Amino acid sequence: MNNDNYQGYQSMVTDVVTALTDLTKNCQSLEMEGKAQELQKMSDHLKNHIFSVGIMGEFKRGKSTVINALLGQEIVPADVVPCSATLNYVRWDANKHAQVYFKDGRTEEVPVDELPNYITKITEESEQNSENVDKAVVYYPSPFCQNGVQIVDTPGLNDDERMTAISENVIPTMDAIIMVIVAQSPFSQSEAEFVRNKLMLSDLGRVIFVVNKIDLIDEDERDRLLEHIKDKITKSVMQKMELVYGADSKEYQDALSKVGDIHLISVSAKKALKSKINNKPEMFEESGFGKFEGALSHLLTSERGILDLIHPVNTIMSTSKEALEMANMRMEAMNMDADEFEKVQNESLEELEKTREAKKEEIDSLKAKGRTLYQDMLPEVAAAYDDITNQMSAFVSQYSISESDVANEDSVKAFSAKMSQQVNSQIEGILAVHTERIQHKVSEQLGRDVAKMEQFGVRVNNSLQNIQLAVKSKNVAMNNAKANIGGVLGDTLVDIAGIIGMGALLGGALPGVGALVSGYREDGIKGAAAGGAAGVVAGFGVAAGIIAATGGLALPGLLITSLSSAVAGKGVRALLFKKKGTSDSGFNTSDNPVDQVRSQLYESVNASIDEIRRQNSLENWLKDTCDKMYSSMADSIDTEWENSLTSVEKSLAEIKVNLQLNEEKRKNKVEELQEEIDEITKIVKTIEPIQNRLKSALENGRKENE
Repeated sequence: MNNDNYQGYQSMVTDVVTALTDLTKNCQSLEMEGKAQELQKMSDHLKNHIFSVGIMGEFKRGKSTVINALLGQEIVPADVVPCSATLNYVRWDANKHAQVYFKDGRTEEVPVDELPNYITKITEESEQNSENVDKAVVYYPSPFCQNGVQIVDTPGLNDDERMTAISENVIPTMDAIIMVIVAQSPFSQSEAEFVRNKLMLSDLGRVIFVVNKIDLIDEDERDRLLEHIKDKITKSVMQKMELVYGADSKEYQDALSKVGDIHLISVSAKKALKSKINNKPEMFEESGFGKFEGALSHLLTSERGILDLIHPVNTIMSTSKEALEMANMRMEAMNMDADEFEKVQNESLEELEKTREAKKEEIDSLKAKGRTLYQDMLPEVAAAYDDITNQMSAFVSQYSISESDVANEDSVKAFSAKMSQQVNSQIEGILAVHTERIQHKVSEQLGRDVAKMEQFGVRVNNSLQNIQLAVKSKNVAMNNAKANIGGVLGDTLVDIAGIIGMGALLGGALPGVGALVSGYREDGIKGAAAGGAAGVVAGFGVAAGIIAATGGLALPGLLITSLSSAVAGKGVRALLFKKKGTSDSGFNTSDNPVDQVRSQLYESVNASIDEIRRQNSLENWLKDTCDKMYSSMADSIDTEWENSLTSVEKSLAEIKVNLQLNEEKRKNKVEELQEEIDEITKIVKTIEPIQNRLKSALENGRKENE
């Protein structure tokens, strides 16, 4: 395995963490506590960051073998029956061991070879045990995981509802998703439905489609097969793009030009695993696994890794400039008369208070826009309900029901099970389109509303700069000191913020909205911006950027699953209930059982949809989405601005104290401040090359793996 990508990325992380730590100390010395806390949080995040790679797929696709081939050992249990029944994590540790986390809060350490007794469905006992298990973590001295990667083994997507729900819940937390399919059943209907219904379009850049068991296909047929699979994936993706955005939209046209970048790689995981265990390089080369590992490492480090470094690098550069200006302001004030400074201080504090009052109005206005947007978007929700009703009515009316399906009670039960799954899939597809379309519109509008705050951001910047100018002295030495600062800082890296029009703020003394939009996200929410540096579909569109910035609800998978299951379950279960024309056992005895079943199903499905309407399920989700995204963004912008205002306020107080010092102590203070300036300048010069690398990577986008 080529570790160059991982080592290069980890080297950058080390440099950024060191810079964050050093700059934190500088900010503390300059009493910029808010900035120091922000830098410390970023440092802690980067130090503890682990790339999460989710392995997903249907039963019999070879997921466990793919995992074991990555690890180089048979660690994850595999069998001829559906195996994994829980989420299983594989992480690096020098000592091999495993921990089982139970749903009641208990944790138990178990030998690795006994783990199948807790997490699989191989035996009746292990299946019962797995129902009480939340997750399991295997610690193993694997070179792959030593690169700062954890593997997440998920239950089979087509196993049962519980397994599917477990897998869906983990999707937003993944840095990369490995979708394992097989050459013998290339991109089945259920796999296509999973991609369309469970993944946001902007997620697709972090998906690698691995066509496993390619060695079972004749070599002459492999290229044609892969092209066939790629065409099916492309068709599925573009169909959803058209439904969500429309064929005339910019998003659709962008997707059309980028959809060829889909990660599709054929491998023989079984052969790769054998080659690693038996140390047979030629066999490994034949397996195609090296290309897959290269693509995965590139995705994690050159694309996902960039996402994790953009915001810290932005913040280092903008905070450094602010810190330098604060230090310089204090130095220049040393020669001011105390009475003269007190007048300047009073005027400055008055200006800061006015700015705070205006800031509050600006922040409250942004939050209010979220509430207004919710009201404006309600017609979209009504349209979604109508579309679900119309499409499901058409689906039921056209669904093939034979007399054999309703011949007796057993056949009705079998038919109900099949029908329930298909009704569920239909509902999921309709909901996925509408919720993603609504989420996109909310994100786009939030982007526009945040961009309108740029003018106020400039006002805050000007206020702070005016205060700095007011305390300037005419001392030549101080001016020379500031001249040395000039040219140290270039423009801050333009990322998501630049796309929504906030780039102008990025290089100023106030990081403001720009740095915030680029990196603010809640823990565990990674999905929406995961399209990569040049995303497969929408790329770094406004929606993807804003959702990432606010920790938005991404694709509301739990909502979709719960609502679709409710409709399917209640609708189909009604077929087994006793109604007019049924026997004592509840089985239909009418003269036209097929018509009776269809009519009953139609009524039940519509009744379930009406119940969802009455519960305001989609309205509540929309309100939560608007409130969460607008409030998160507003609160974080408020914090950014307040940190800068407070820093200036504390600097003014510190200057007043320093002016009471004697000449020798003033001189010492100047020397201390000059040391701060020198240290911060050194930090900036260290980060500049990393900034340039990240900027270049964003500009160049995804390149072919060599």
